[in-house]
Amino acid sequence: MASAPTPLCLVAAIAANRVIGLANRLPWHLPADLAHFKQLTLDRTIVMGRLTWASLPGPLPRRRHIVVSRDPAFRPRGATPASSLDEAIEVAGAVPELMIVGGAQLYREALPRAERLLLTLIHAEVAGDTFFPPWDPQDWQERQRTEHPADARNVHAMTFLELCRRHHEPLGGARSRV
Repeated sequence: MASAPTPLCLVAAIAANRVIGLANRLPWHLPADLAHFKQLTLDRTIVMGRLTWASLPGPLPRRRHIVVSRDPAFRPRGATPASSLDEAIEVAGAVPELMIVGGAQLYREALPRAERLLLTLIHAEVAGDTFFPPWDPQDWQERQRTEHPADARNVHAMTFLELCRRHHEPLGGARSRV
């Protein structure tokens, strides 16, 4: 009997125009979002692409890191390499959920397989060169929403949003083909 697939959860901060990055950096400084990201990912296994890994100062404390790169010689210090999302899932082993934390290419690949989205929706359009993939709201059920206003430390208001995938059942059983 095959085991159930490891649930994937995408964690991202997204501007109103779907921007997630500019020149391999976050195009904003929002301490509330950084604290939220930390709270969501502590003691979890996180998966990221090589460019996201390169944007970090080093491994994030109290997290297991898996870094996806097509370069077979890539050996990230403090992280486990994987050549693909599928290999990252395999390398992760038995974890309750795998957190995908960027970048854009990995989000595009993982979104169709994700069970949850943990998004920070930033209430501003910002300049950027990297975008979160579009998603169909019909496929997702809002589970939780927390508003965070702009303040002295956070120049933009934001919404912390948890979305869970809807599993659509055909009405009346199997559909007939015409």
